[in-house]
Amino acid sequence: MSRQVKKIYFASPFFNPEQVEREEYLKQALRDLGFEVFSPKECFHCPPDADDKTRQKTFEGNCEELIDCDLVFAVTDGKDMGTIWEAGFAYAINKPIIYFCETLGDGQFNLMLAQSGNMVYQNRSCLTNPHAQAQIRKCMQGKKVFPYRGEVE
Repeated sequence: MSRQVKKIYFASPFFNPEQVEREEYLKQALRDLGFEVFSPKECFHCPPDADDKTRQKTFEGNCEELIDCDLVFAVTDGKDMGTIWEAGFAYAINKPIIYFCETLGDGQFNLMLAQSGNMVYQNRSCLTNPHAQAQIRKCMQGKKVFPYRGEVE
């Protein structure tokens, strides 16, 4: 039986004010569209000096949430290694992925991300258009809605 409210795993860096602002805005936009949003930052805290037990609990908890979600929304701005790992894990377990890269501009997107994504958003207005919820739901069904078509690196 599937959940009525679909769950999005939100993978994103949150290590400086710009990243935190982006993360908060995007999470709220997804919630405003009616999705449940799981944010590791909100649910698991692992300080840099965490003991082995805390590190393992955080790692396992995030993996369980990735397995349980309907889709991964990965912010690639900042090229955070944890976010990229989460996206790779999601792809390996056949979870649809939406990449968000508002700082890409006319730059090249990574080939592996371009090929693994069901949709690539390059600006925030994509989440406020009248079709955003339907587009995300199509991604959750495994459809390639807006695959990346620009140059790759």
